[in-house]
Amino acid sequence: MAGPDTSVQDLFTADFKPSRVYLLYGDENTGKTTLLLTAASKLMAKGRRVVWVDCGARLHPQRLKQLVEPAHLDMMYVAQPRTFKQQLTSITNIHDRPPADTKLVVCDDFTHLHRLELTGKPSQDLPVYEALAFQAALLKDLAIERSIPAVVVGLVHEIPALSITAPVAGRIVSYWSDCVVKLTRKNSLREAVEEKPGARARRFTITEKGLQALDR
Repeated sequence: MAGPDTSVQDLFTADFKPSRVYLLYGDENTGKTTLLLTAASKLMAKGRRVVWVDCGARLHPQRLKQLVEPAHLDMMYVAQPRTFKQQLTSITNIHDRPPADTKLVVCDDFTHLHRLELTGKPSQDLPVYEALAFQAALLKDLAIERSIPAVVVGLVHEIPALSITAPVAGRIVSYWSDCVVKLTRKNSLREAVEEKPGARARRFTITEKGLQALDR
């Protein structure tokens, strides 16, 4: 379980706690990738390596250059799986042989490729969910055994019966996460709301050079 040292604040300060897994989820264009790239750039500026698994093809070179100093880009290791099988291979390799001096692992759009595998038939989809759970467990084991924190990024889906939104594959990704944060957007204002372990929130806006926090 997460201790009081883990919170939404970590995403803004880049003070990710060893042995912790974070879940950051929200609708499209809420700023998830920008928030984490900004945090990653802070780590890389200090000479700390970041591993980025770009599951949803969201890591655009132009945006990367805006947020990360060119001199620091060699501190980023990028994997770009384009199938769910490749995603499993990437995460397994990172778990077994993480690049030296890795201080953060980000899996952006972690549930994107698994959704492409789903058929709507429970008997056929069960192995897909099991493979996703295995990958989440690998990230948690990586965090615990090697003290490398991980951030899982996901989208939301609606639950009409309850009139709420929840993370895609929420039972899996939430179970393995110590800190769960939901991003929402209203016009240019974004809010990061902590759902686990506490209920803190941070507001911010997106700029060309990253983000601007509106409260502390």
